[in-house]
Amino acid sequence: MSVEQRLAVQAIEDELKAGAFVRARAFMAQRAAAREVPSANRGLKSSVETVEEAADDAALAIVDFLTFTSSLTVLNDPVRDGDWGVRLRAAAAKGCETSIELLCRYVLQAIAPDSGLHVDPQVRGFRNFYAHHCRILTPSGEVCGFVAMGGESQRGTFCVELTGSGCAHVTAWAHTRCVVEGWGAKLSRVDCAHDDREGRYTLDDVQRWHSQGKFTTKGRPPAIGFAGYADGSGQTVYIGKNTGNQQLCAYEKGKQLGDPSSPWVRFEARFGSKYREIPYDILERPWEYLVGHYPVLEWISQRSTRMETATAKLAATMASALRHARRQCGRVVYAVAEAFPEANDFADAMAKLLTRKQLPAWVASAGLGASVLAPLLGSEMHRYINV
Repeated sequence: MSVEQRLAVQAIEDELKAGAFVRARAFMAQRAAAREVPSANRGLKSSVETVEEAADDAALAIVDFLTFTSSLTVLNDPVRDGDWGVRLRAAAAKGCETSIELLCRYVLQAIAPDSGLHVDPQVRGFRNFYAHHCRILTPSGEVCGFVAMGGESQRGTFCVELTGSGCAHVTAWAHTRCVVEGWGAKLSRVDCAHDDREGRYTLDDVQRWHSQGKFTTKGRPPAIGFAGYADGSGQTVYIGKNTGNQQLCAYEKGKQLGDPSSPWVRFEARFGSKYREIPYDILERPWEYLVGHYPVLEWISQRSTRMETATAKLAATMASALRHARRQCGRVVYAVAEAFPEANDFADAMAKLLTRKQLPAWVASAGLGASVLAPLLGSEMHRYINV
């Protein structure tokens, strides 16, 4: 692509981005006039009590997976863009990779501005019954979803999927909800998760609740399934079958991340649209749908902010990394310590011999940086020393 073409594409993309914010501002203004305060929104003025209450409610659970579809016609304003938008969509439908990438970039920027997420410029093939797709990447380059479009059977629609690592970078779900609702999109899957980092309730409790009929609503009790091994790598209990409607998944998140001594359990409700519509409100108030559909989880009251969850994930990953480092490098480090018994000489030797000036991907992608590692190591070093 020439310099002139790149400049033209950038100018077009800037125009498309502006349309998303116009739609979002219109919805926010409408809701503000109705005195509705969206949780997780930043910048909307209202009473302190109302805003704090909404923030507390939203913090009880997080959106951990999102899939939706909408019509390609919503991506351009016919008044502003004229027939240019029609030509762009037509070119994308014919397989023009520049047009496909441009539309994918616009979609991501519209739903998750200032998130650090970006679209892989390589247009790839078949995905979720769509002819073309572009992968969504985290700031560190981890694949965390996709935008797909194309194919006669899809009738001019596009599909967006964000995995848990992608959802972790969305900072304003109120904005995302407004844009998605403005597009008239269909939510086809949304996962809502609460993190019990202290392990107040375990998988044994989930099995007990099932045997007591606390997951039964009408008719027969839901099926219960199990996965994993009791070897410290993490186990899972499933309530309900994964048939496109809803399912509760309780699993040992900390152990799954590599810390066999972690008490962290995640309770994740997976909502599908096979038999019912998923309301847009779930993106702002996931805890209401998690507890509302599974009343036995009404004990959920501890705050579970995205920052706290990311910190716990980082701690578990650090524990796993230290165990692997001990196995792979422990003897080498000991040899260096023997060769340089003075603390300053040892530190200098380690810095020169073993240090690489690059953060691990799991640190860089967490959005917290290396500064969070010192308090984590300081407060729980005894756990890591004995692993």
